[in-house]
Amino acid sequence: MRSSYTTLMQSKYFSPAFNSAIFDGPVRIYFAQFHEALALKIYFMVQQQLVEETAKAKEAAKASGANILVMVYPTSDSFQFSFENAKSENPLEVEKWGEDVVIGLRGPLEDENLDLLIDTLRMTMNNWKPASLVRSGALQEL
Repeated sequence: MRSSYTTLMQSKYFSPAFNSAIFDGPVRIYFAQFHEALALKIYFMVQQQLVEETAKAKEAAKASGANILVMVYPTSDSFQFSFENAKSENPLEVEKWGEDVVIGLRGPLEDENLDLLIDTLRMTMNNWKPASLVRSGALQEL
C-alpha cells in the first residue's frame, strides 16, 4: 500500500494522540508531542546502528512507495486498540499493512527495550519485500 496520511488516519493503527512525526526515507515515526525525546532517540539510533539496512530499505521504498511505520502509542490502551491480538507482556508488535510494515510500541519504551526495537527494525528492513517490487522483478536489482 502506498500509504498516505489520509489512509493512515482511517486505519486501525492511527491514534488521535499522534500529532507529530519524523520522516526519514522509508522510516516514519509517529508520536504524541510529549514523546518527542523518545522519537528523536529512536531516529538517531536508526541513523547510527542501521546504516546498511536503511540504505537498502530506502531503495525498496523509493521503488515501491512503501514505508516502515513506527507508531509510539501514548498508552497501553491505545496500543491494544490497534493491536487487538497483542499479548499484554509484549512491548511492541509488528504487522504487515498492505506493502507497508507497522511497528507499534506499547506506550513509551523503556531504554532496555530500545535494543529490541532496533533489532526488530533490522530484521524488518532485511526481510522487507514489498509485493510491487517482487511482481516487477525490481527486487533482483536491490
